Amino acid sequence: MQQRIFFSALAALVLSFSQVQGQEEGEFHLDDAYALSANGIIHLNSEDADVRITGSDRSDVHVKIDRIEYVNGIRSGSRNFTVNVEEVNGDLVIKERRSGSVRFSIGSFRTEYSITIEMPRSGGLKIEGEDDDYVIKNVDGSISMRVEDGDIELLDTKSESIEVRIEDGDLRLDGGLGELMIENEDGDLDVRNGAFTRVDIETEDANVSIETSLADDGTYEITSDDARIDFVVLSGGGRFYVSKDDGRVSSGSAFKIEEERDHRVTLSLAGGKADVDVRVNDGRVRFSKR
Repeated sequence: MQQRIFFSALAALVLSFSQVQGQEEGEFHLDDAYALSANGIIHLNSEDADVRITGSDRSDVHVKIDRIEYVNGIRSGSRNFTVNVEEVNGDLVIKERRSGSVRFSIGSFRTEYSITIEMPRSGGLKIEGEDDDYVIKNVDGSISMRVEDGDIELLDTKSESIEVRIEDGDLRLDGGLGELMIENEDGDLDVRNGAFTRVDIETEDANVSIETSLADDGTYEITSDDARIDFVVLSGGGRFYVSKDDGRVSSGSAFKIEEERDHRVTLSLAGGKADVDVRVNDGRVRFSKR
């Protein structure tokens, strides 16, 4: 008798949980177009998404979001998910809303989440993300990104203002004009085909590879604790200052060594008056000209 009561109570307990075997527990889908002013900015806040953003000659913004949560097991409680999209003073604000909680779960859980945006090429981006991966192409407006973990690709851009703060992830950048600011803790930075007038890169433990032309009044600063830095000059020239604790500095034949001490090296490159300042604790620094 006691055994039957026990199993009856256990069955009631199990049925009180949300139980799904290999099915879709929660879905969210959005597919719509929204207005954006000529130089408007898209504000995007997301988490754990694969994000694809493409600039084109269209005048509005097409947003497509698909999120499916798969559960194979037992779960107590529920979570609600939605995305609010709002046109605000010529900008477009896209923000997640999450509510509810899961108190108990057994089994396997998987989420497929993608955000696809097609926007005017002249528009800008202001992005905050956590554990997202980004591929952004043909966006020429200002770009500002704060990402905790994830990889970023910024391709074919003519943006004159790029600011990226990323804690743990790789950044690949192709193009860019004007100002470039990057803060990175742990990940590789690969910058190609730049034409920047100001560069400010701070990294703790990353490999930095950068190609850019040098402007006569330009300033280019790279600070790192422990990194391998490859700086390629596409055009222009100037003076190059390296401060180091324990590292090695090398350069191509076009560079002239002006001063070399234990903790400081100064070089020059004919063809311009830019200032390039590199500070490293441990690592390797190499300058070359294409």
